[in-house]
Amino acid sequence: MTDLGIGGAVRRYFLMYFPFTVLAGLVVGFALASLWLDVVEGFVQSGFYIGSLLSGLGVFVVGWVYGSKRVSPMVRPQRIGVTVGLTAAEVKHVRRQIMAKEPIDINHISVLRGAAVQIREGLAKQLLLSPGLLIYFAGQALSRGIHSVIDVMMIVLLLGMVVLLSITSGQFRQTGKFLTSTYPSAPDNAK
Repeated sequence: MTDLGIGGAVRRYFLMYFPFTVLAGLVVGFALASLWLDVVEGFVQSGFYIGSLLSGLGVFVVGWVYGSKRVSPMVRPQRIGVTVGLTAAEVKHVRRQIMAKEPIDINHISVLRGAAVQIREGLAKQLLLSPGLLIYFAGQALSRGIHSVIDVMMIVLLLGMVVLLSITSGQFRQTGKFLTSTYPSAPDNAK
């Protein structure tokens, strides 16, 4: 299994497609808010609310399409999961080696690299989809304000989603470091 540039594809998404989708959603949201009869009262709040809902949905859909069209083809060859035949303890051991929490077993490097590529692909898809959900729910939470215990719980849930997104981002970077550090090098006499 080979990673043909998942990191670059995710970077390109967050530098080009993500900001454009969020901006487009906000512009359309404010345009729709301006069409309401009572434009003066609540225009900004309505614009952000509609814009964040549209941005969240747009980011989710664009992330899903981008993930299937750009990220998935970056894994060659497409195969069944590398860790399918392993027990739960063995899968945990493989993941811990990839995440640098245990020493790498050099005898199983090809399996570890294959698992790292598949883990990286899954993490990339999570990174592409999660911000859309976060923006969507943040728009709903911000439009409601804090008036009840449910509103506080929603904000805590959003903060939890931010923490999970940052953990996913860290794992994505770590799998990239693992793949880079275990890349097969040329023989010593080949200069």
